[in-house]
Amino acid sequence: MEEKKLISIGAESVVYLYKDTVVKERLKKLYRIKQIDESIRKRRAKLEFSLMKRAFESGIRVPAPIKISDDGYKIYMGYLGEDRFKDNFSLKHMAELGEEVAKMHKLGIVHGDLTTANLMLKDNKLYLIDFGLGNYSNKDEDKATDIFLLRNALNTRHPKESEAAFKIFLKSYRLVYGKQFKGIETHLKDIESRRRYNESD
Repeated sequence: MEEKKLISIGAESVVYLYKDTVVKERLKKLYRIKQIDESIRKRRAKLEFSLMKRAFESGIRVPAPIKISDDGYKIYMGYLGEDRFKDNFSLKHMAELGEEVAKMHKLGIVHGDLTTANLMLKDNKLYLIDFGLGNYSNKDEDKATDIFLLRNALNTRHPKESEAAFKIFLKSYRLVYGKQFKGIETHLKDIESRRRYNESD
């Protein structure tokens, strides 16, 4: 019998490899009433699978969505390997990232946790993973928040290259997203100014 290989474990889910397939299982929360817990876990798994499927079918590089388990708690998806972008960070992929995120946002999908830890490299191409905090949204502010999260992650994880990396990303994003980027840019500046105000307070 083939064993499961643990990939990661977090507060909300455990991810493991089984028979060349990645399985993401939503974990029970004992502090919640059983029926509520089951409903939340199924709803979040269904939403995450839906986001991945829509992105995948639109040509955005994400793990291939395979199915949701019969019990509704597990997502089965294609395996991309174990080469995380955060461990092999390079400026040469930032324009590519800007393009993929812009295409995703134009579809009305926000990632919710856009960091270099949630990006994989396969065949020298970037893939977006972990849509567990994602949602459908056409609000400029939500898209700006995604971009701000990435900028913050770059500053934290890759401080020496963060400024150059973000400039490359934003230039590429703007080109793909088009004229409507102005609304997102306005919200991004607002989020950044509020952040600076809170830090200086």
